Amino acid sequence: MSQAPTSSPALRPAPGRPARTAATAAAVVGVAVHLWGLYRDHGPPSVPWFPQADKLEHLVGFGLPCFLVLLALHLHVAAAGRLLAARTVGLVVGLFVLHAVVSEVVQGDFYTTRSGDPYDALADVTGTLLGLGAYVLVRRRSGTVGAEPGATTRRAAHGGA
Repeated sequence: MSQAPTSSPALRPAPGRPARTAATAAAVVGVAVHLWGLYRDHGPPSVPWFPQADKLEHLVGFGLPCFLVLLALHLHVAAAGRLLAARTVGLVVGLFVLHAVVSEVVQGDFYTTRSGDPYDALADVTGTLLGLGAYVLVRRRSGTVGAEPGATTRRAAHGGA
């Protein structure tokens, strides 16, 4: 009688090339749309759903690309049996937070048809943190090789990706 496969995260196979390619393509498209939305010469049309609806656009516009970039990086290092280093996660999140501030300054100072809004920057940062939270949930549930909590590999212990 054979035993049922265990659900131990360390025993699950690493993601295949198609998953990594799809995640990378989604991240590239997500970042491209993110940049286009922030730096086009005019703001988005007014959405009459509710007051300050543009804040939801900022939330999603930062959260989704941040999540997609982290996911793509996660899948690439998981294919090598490693964990995405905390400093890499911190760098990605830090760049999105920095970009939240920079994009509002650029919109306010260099565009005549747009304005910088600190509440937009707050929505951007909140979206980034939600993207990080979604990544953490996926990482915990993915069960890819080496993803067991507390597990380290020689590469990750010495500053791997």
